Formats: sequence, C-alpha cells, structure tokens
Amino acid sequence: MVKLIGFDAKSIAIARKLGAEEMARSPVSAVYSAREDSVIIKMPSRTLVKIPRPWIEELRDLSKSALKRLRLDFVREAIEVPPHDIHTSAMGLLRDAIFGEDPYARAGSATSPAKARAARRNGAKGGRPRKKATARR
Repeated sequence: MVKLIGFDAKSIAIARKLGAEEMARSPVSAVYSAREDSVIIKMPSRTLVKIPRPWIEELRDLSKSALKRLRLDFVREAIEVPPHDIHTSAMGLLRDAIFGEDPYARAGSATSPAKARAARRNGAKGGRPRKKATARR
C-alpha cells in the first residue's frame, strides 16, 4: 500500500484553514473604470482601492475596450485580461500601489560621487583582489 505524505485528514484540515485565512485577505473583485482610467479592486472589508491604469505596466498599452474584460481570476490571486493573456498579481499591485516600490529591490544600488570615484580607483588597480584559497586538512 502506498501512503501519500500530506494527504491525511489532519494535513488536509490544516491546508483548508490556511487557505480560508488567505482567502479572507484576498481581493473580492477587480474591474476597470474607463471614466477614471483606473483599476478598482474591492477587498473583503469593502474597501475600494483605485490604481491608475498608467501605473500598471502590463495594462498601459491596452485599449479601453480590451480593458472592459479585465477581471479577477478564479482563485482571486491575479488580475487577468483574457484575450490578451495578461495575468498580474493582485496582491502585488496592491502592495506596490500602497507601499510603493519594494525597498529591497533597490538595496545595494545606491550611488554617489564618492562611490563612483572609489570604483574607478579600484578598477584601475585591477579590481577586487581574489580571495586566497585556504588549505584544507
């Protein structure tokens, strides 16, 4: 007899509970408003979040008639425009609209005149020195 790990009654109950918790935080609907040229996302709390279409890279070049087909997918995870095969994360859009660009995406990319001078000096010297190999015992 083959036993599948994770498919017992206890594991299934835990998965259902986690799924229900996630659905309680997931958007309920998403529609395009031509009048406001925005995507309007409705949350379970009945809060409406309006995101201007030009802010959403995937939707910038679509016509208003195409955007009429915009909707939330079956599992309420992605906003899709069916005839154009566009799928973008609903929670990702909300996060970007509310919090802005991910601060960790820019980590390490800070530049300054001093950093540029130091990089040029180090490059002129041949760059970073290679790490010395350590002897193994």
